[in-house]
Amino acid sequence: MNCSRVREILPDFSVELLDRRTHQGVEAHLALCDGCRRELRALDQTMELVRTQGALEPPPGLFNAIRNQIEAGQVAQDRPVWWAWFNRPPVRFLSMGIAMASVAIALFIPLGQPHLPPTPDPHAGGSIGQLARGPLAHSIRQHARASAAGPLADRMAWEAMAQLADAEERRSRRSDAERRSRTLEEDRSTP
Repeated sequence: MNCSRVREILPDFSVELLDRRTHQGVEAHLALCDGCRRELRALDQTMELVRTQGALEPPPGLFNAIRNQIEAGQVAQDRPVWWAWFNRPPVRFLSMGIAMASVAIALFIPLGQPHLPPTPDPHAGGSIGQLARGPLAHSIRQHARASAAGPLADRMAWEAMAQLADAEERRSRRSDAERRSRTLEEDRSTP
């Protein structure tokens, strides 16, 4: 047998768990190998320590003494010094009030650019002029002012203009349809 194999089964050898043939092979190797004998002696010493020291019992009443100290509050807690100052009720309420006030201020302070009144368009005329004076013209002017604000301002402005243009187109179709229906009613009513 070689040393690595013997060291693998040495714990079983020390407690006599090996079969007779393997046990004899380990004994023959130990008779020749000084390193494996030292390993066996160290293992035997460790086992002896476990046998003698392993059965120690804690003193009677230790559990109850520890429990009583915990319940009485005599156990020191490992917290920073500033924690005791922060944990006092006035400071705790003050910090909660400051946090709530900062949230309220953040919610009620308006952000962004102020709403600018629409400017008149001097080049408006005809059917395009009607659109230029309406909400679409106002959106176009707002887009021109906000396009420098960021990359998303451009996309949002175009989407808003498209929605307004769709609404204006629906309104004009509705008014055209109403005009046609009035014209048809007038034509029917005249003999």
